[in-house]
Amino acid sequence: MPKCKSCNGSVLRTDAFCGVCGEPVPGGKPVVPIARESKPGGVQHMPDRMSGGFPAPTAPTSPARAVAVVALSDPEPAEPPDTGLSRTTIREREPKSEPAPVLPLHRKKDGTASERKEDPAPVRPEPETPRASAPDRDTSLPNVPIPPGPPILASDLLREPMRPSSPGDKALRRATVALSAVGALGVLLTGGIHPLTFVSLALLVTMATLALTPMSYRSRAVALLLMGCGATGVALWQQALQDIARGGIILAGATILLSGSLLFRAYYRGARLARVSVTLGVLALGAWFFVSGGHESLVMLEGDWQSWAPASTHMVFGLLALLSLMAFMDNSTRGGSHVWAVALLVLYAVHIGVLVASEVWPAQASHVRIEGQTIATIVAGVVGAIIAGMALAQVLVVVYQATSNRIKPRVSVAS
Repeated sequence: MPKCKSCNGSVLRTDAFCGVCGEPVPGGKPVVPIARESKPGGVQHMPDRMSGGFPAPTAPTSPARAVAVVALSDPEPAEPPDTGLSRTTIREREPKSEPAPVLPLHRKKDGTASERKEDPAPVRPEPETPRASAPDRDTSLPNVPIPPGPPILASDLLREPMRPSSPGDKALRRATVALSAVGALGVLLTGGIHPLTFVSLALLVTMATLALTPMSYRSRAVALLLMGCGATGVALWQQALQDIARGGIILAGATILLSGSLLFRAYYRGARLARVSVTLGVLALGAWFFVSGGHESLVMLEGDWQSWAPASTHMVFGLLALLSLMAFMDNSTRGGSHVWAVALLVLYAVHIGVLVASEVWPAQASHVRIEGQTIATIVAGVVGAIIAGMALAQVLVVVYQATSNRIKPRVSVAS
């Protein structure tokens, strides 16, 4: 047991002062009274407290004796002196700390004990690097490769719906493949084994091949126009031999020209070439209407369908010629040009079909003058006329684009 150095009295290990002489024992803990101390700034200051200690008595019984305080643990470190700022302000300036993660307790299946599942520590976001000042930052654009050619202006993008680069390309290819397949089936069913049958079949297969072969917009349009006109020419030759339709050449040419012009007018609303070509097509169709006697066909009608069916198609041709004049409307609308073009091509196929049917099943019982190979060539000719009309529209597009590209350099040089 230790002893006091002053009076040589016995003291305990936990005594801070000697119980006989009142002198402090070496290694003793200082006695800190528990009290609240108000500080300026509106923050209450809590003095350091000692856990496990007994409070000092308010009035000691003897000035020579001191009350021993038993210290059971080390005191907490004293707080720094007040600098006049509130703790709320200091706390806001300190970096925010995340609370400790709460680890849930999972009970075992047997219910006897619980195990603690430790989750991986949360990934803290990396501190953001401070942004450099404006002079220090690199504000230059990345090294992006610039495509060759003149720059694309906003006006060119807005002009694209008015002046498309390759209009009707997919429509022509799909229509050519579909019509060639249907026409080839009709040729095989009606033509039999004959040279004209194989010629018609070869023309249809060639048109389908041109539609499926990868090539430029201009090359495909020119090739399909030539092949379609070739198939139509073979069919017109057979029609002239059988005397099936009067003015068949004028009708086929007017149908191809007017349908292609109307489609071109639908592609390029403001093109003057479209209105000129539409005018020529309307004049050609009107000339066929008077040459074939379409204005007199309704007067000489009979009760059989071989009489009124061709006359009805004659009148519809005249109606479509009048509706085609809507192409001269304002540039803000297409004037239904694409609708009249498709209707004209369909009407041409119906008209030729009605004429061929009237020859196969005449009104008066007589010998059939038309043969299978002639029907096969006429079927291929109808398909060729439809494809030629659609291809002519794209040929006009190519011509218009080439003319516009020539005019632009002249204007730039003159300015």
